[in-house]
Amino acid sequence: MEKAILICRCSTTESKQDVTRQSQELRLNYSSTYTIVKEFSYYKSGTKNDAVNDEILEYAITNNVKHIIASEISRISRKISSFALFLEKCNANGINIIIDNYKLHTLLENGEINGMVQTMLSIASTFASAELRLIKSRLDSGRAKYIKDGGKLGRKQGSVKDAKQLLAEHSDIVKFVKQKQSVRNIMALTGKSSGTVQKIRRLINNAA
Repeated sequence: MEKAILICRCSTTESKQDVTRQSQELRLNYSSTYTIVKEFSYYKSGTKNDAVNDEILEYAITNNVKHIIASEISRISRKISSFALFLEKCNANGINIIIDNYKLHTLLENGEINGMVQTMLSIASTFASAELRLIKSRLDSGRAKYIKDGGKLGRKQGSVKDAKQLLAEHSDIVKFVKQKQSVRNIMALTGKSSGTVQKIRRLINNAA
């Protein structure tokens, strides 16, 4: 069987069960057709994940992986330009993108570009970007109303935790930092955000 990569992404504001659900469903749907050689599961905004997508492409090209599978287009990127670039690079390297919710393949079985599907994905990418703008607009509106009604944003007074508390709460990150794991690996292993991992790593380095 040909090799495939899974992409399972959620933003840091989404339920962490969603990545697990994505992984389980994709494996159920595709493990009998492809050999799943790598899974990129992580929590990061779909507008700020270009570096991870570069890592995914590099792995696919280096390891001769011919299929990249995601549950929906927004799991790859919510930015039209970023998804278009990702698609272009995959096309150039003969890598087929599979979008599970629409059962779409960007390449035909003979390796040629599936023009109709790629047009559909361009349209879907536009909708994913528009959806993000709508969500952001609603959040901004909600925050503005909250402040207007007397609410205050940010941490509550006295809520800042000391270094000892943070290290105890994130003992899983501490363990992997001491193993010299990369930030991305620790994010994947713990399901925690880049900011949290880097904060804990700084505390450990400062204490050394």
